[in-house]
Amino acid sequence: MEVTLRDILPKAYKEHRAVLQFNIYTLEDIVGIIEAGYELDLPVIVACTPTILNQLGGRSVVGVYRSLADYCSTPIVLHLDRAVDLKDAWRAVSLGFTSVMIDGSGMTYEENVKLTSTVVEVARAAGISVEGKITSRIEAYEITDPDLAYSFLLETEVDVLEVAVKKANLIDFETLERINRRLKIPLALRKEPEISVEDIRRSVALGITKVSIEEKAPPVVTGTYREIVFREKERLKETVKELMLNIGGV
Repeated sequence: MEVTLRDILPKAYKEHRAVLQFNIYTLEDIVGIIEAGYELDLPVIVACTPTILNQLGGRSVVGVYRSLADYCSTPIVLHLDRAVDLKDAWRAVSLGFTSVMIDGSGMTYEENVKLTSTVVEVARAAGISVEGKITSRIEAYEITDPDLAYSFLLETEVDVLEVAVKKANLIDFETLERINRRLKIPLALRKEPEISVEDIRRSVALGITKVSIEEKAPPVVTGTYREIVFREKERLKETVKELMLNIGGV
């Protein structure tokens, strides 16, 4: 079924579970991700960046998503990842995405608040959820400051906030705990290759409710086109299922 982040993350937050986001690169990826969620009976987030959306075609992405999500009981979110301007966010809303991430973290605080608030206003009118992001330069790292994050939440009213809590390839659990205590909303984190599954699990207990997975193994390119597509879809599905079981806190 088609759902927004607002429909699934608050419950997961209370239960100290995480819902996983998987970024797509082909239309077949959508099928593999949704099949994995359906077979495990777990919610899952299908995401793509504006660049991938342009490459695959917006109507094609939404069409494949709806053809599957509308006919299964598993909650499935279609999420635009890392939009950096109002144009991309509005396109996702008009196409029928159920969630949008607007990333104004590269702007000044005031510019980020203005952009994110505008996207929230547009998205709320369409009934979809919004994820925001805010970071600060602390020492040599891009880190989310708990007090600034709280102000950002009050001014923008985002549904989810992506946090930056990594120092020297390790998660700064103290900062994450402070953010969680201050905001008390679902938090999002990107699983980079150097971050261990164990650290992700620990972060889930500290408020991380949405974990983004962007890694994709190189494809196997032997066999007919039909064989390659089927094999890659099945391989992706099994990878998605494994990560959902290992990280999601089931």
